[in-house]
Amino acid sequence: MNAAEEKRNMRAGVLICGAYGMHNLGDDAVLDALLAELRSIDPEMPITVLSRSPEETAREYGVEALHMFNVPGFLKAMGRHRLYVNGGGSLIQDVTSTRSLLYYLFTLWAAKRRGCRVMMYGCGIGPVNRPANRRLASRVIDRNVDAITLRGSRSREVLEDFRVTKPEILVTSDPALFLKSAPAPEIDLAMEQMGLEPHGRYFGFCVRRWPGMEEKAPMFAEAAEYAFEKYGMQPVLLTVNSDQDEPITARVREQIRVPCAQASGQIPLETMIGVIGRMNGVIAMRLHALIFAASQAVPLAAVSYDPKVASFLEDLGQSNYLDYTELLTAESLFSLVDAVASADREALRVATSRVMEMESRNVETARRLLEGGE
Repeated sequence: MNAAEEKRNMRAGVLICGAYGMHNLGDDAVLDALLAELRSIDPEMPITVLSRSPEETAREYGVEALHMFNVPGFLKAMGRHRLYVNGGGSLIQDVTSTRSLLYYLFTLWAAKRRGCRVMMYGCGIGPVNRPANRRLASRVIDRNVDAITLRGSRSREVLEDFRVTKPEILVTSDPALFLKSAPAPEIDLAMEQMGLEPHGRYFGFCVRRWPGMEEKAPMFAEAAEYAFEKYGMQPVLLTVNSDQDEPITARVREQIRVPCAQASGQIPLETMIGVIGRMNGVIAMRLHALIFAASQAVPLAAVSYDPKVASFLEDLGQSNYLDYTELLTAESLFSLVDAVASADREALRVATSRVMEMESRNVETARRLLEGGE
């Protein structure tokens, strides 16, 4: 065995980088599902996660964790792990900031330089709006990534527009679709703590912080009242990202003039999934509120502030969504409530199962890269 082969064989396990440790149940769901899938390959696999809250992540998930901005630390970790995983979620975008995009592109480049196989796992791509950022993303991904599994068909179109051709590219689905809800007694207790009868009639609304939401909050309040008055469904406000969304959720709630409750983002992930499963319908801006609803076969509709939201609905064969900037009015939200109230729950179950069937490609691809070494 030569020195290169010996060094390669000393590598083990996976280094994962994503938007973790920021109290977003959506990102927590992605990490939870991703870890379960990797451990299905090898329960004893060494795993390190880059996180904004490394101590919390290590304690919660039983992994080694480093702060995501500990550059010397994660470069050293790249040197001992076999596979670097970027994802899931929409990390390759510049809507949040160019700095965020540059960070994730740097980690892809650095992982390849340090000898890792590189995978983008169950991810979304875009939007990347600035021309210079598009050119850079195209070059870095094409030269440094071995395989990309995408959680939606629109992301493939973005990569085609980027002219990314060298990595293996597969359309799969978001791994969070496979997460289970908490046991029924825990959900019952959570509902009672919110002042709700565990098996009543409820309509969930999930809003998020976004430019213009202060002005649009009354529209969501009117839609909540409409669901109550026309269909007898008490509105429940679902907060997926407690750090970002609590203030705007409170703004909507204070304007609702019918009985209303709130499921806070501080409750455990499995409990939130179960609470959403008790809804008779959901309208959401947050993608993972929609993913949790679909996983529980709860009729859903979306207000799409980002292409990833519309893409998820389209992949389910659904057209019940509104563009946040162009089409959002109280009346259009009423129409979404009507559509959700009359939706075919069984058809949604079948469509979700079809999307979930593609998800196995995520773990199969990771397995191949781990077995293939560098």
